[in-house]
Amino acid sequence: MCVPGACKYPADVAPFGGTADNSAASLRRLVSLLAPEETVYVMGDVPPGWPAGECYHALQMIAAGIPEGPLSRLELRVESDVSPVRLSAADADAMVELTTLAFPGFFRRRTCEMGAYYGIRIGGDLVAMAGERMAVPGYREISGVCTHPAHTGKGYAAKLIARLMQDHARAGLQSFLHVSAANERAIALYTRLGYWVRTEIRLHSVRGHAPENRALLNGGIQG
Repeated sequence: MCVPGACKYPADVAPFGGTADNSAASLRRLVSLLAPEETVYVMGDVPPGWPAGECYHALQMIAAGIPEGPLSRLELRVESDVSPVRLSAADADAMVELTTLAFPGFFRRRTCEMGAYYGIRIGGDLVAMAGERMAVPGYREISGVCTHPAHTGKGYAAKLIARLMQDHARAGLQSFLHVSAANERAIALYTRLGYWVRTEIRLHSVRGHAPENRALLNGGIQG
């Protein structure tokens, strides 16, 4: 959904929006696209005086290369008969349930339509997953990396990320990802997989036609 200077994903795909310049005028256009009480996140700072919302600090990391061989340092503990399987819209409920344990609200029922998703099932249950989200020329984002707490430390995330990175390399793409700046365990894993920090980013929440935004839609904040 778009208007001049602002766009957002459908609410059942992803809770993200974007503007031309994050000015008050552009953010007002974004608010006009939102349903009442709908929340989306925009990258970058918002103008002084904009209603305070949630702010997430994240790191944007880019892969220096692709994992070679079997990733023996990271995957020694993965059972030999455990292999990634391709996920589809039929797995949407299980994907949302799993990701809700790690980052509630960010993965939606149709997020899996944004790219390829792989998972690992144990006893029929989805216990780990990773997939693709944003795409820009020459680059593809790895996202939705999640392992059930009862199955961490087994190398599942490394195996899934490696599969995606190899897919990207075959397509001539460079992998990148975003991670919470406070998630030291994930950052350490990505670093071992050859990722480096390109920049730190901030995600600010923008709400729909909530009472505090009515003045904004009427031009209450200049810019």
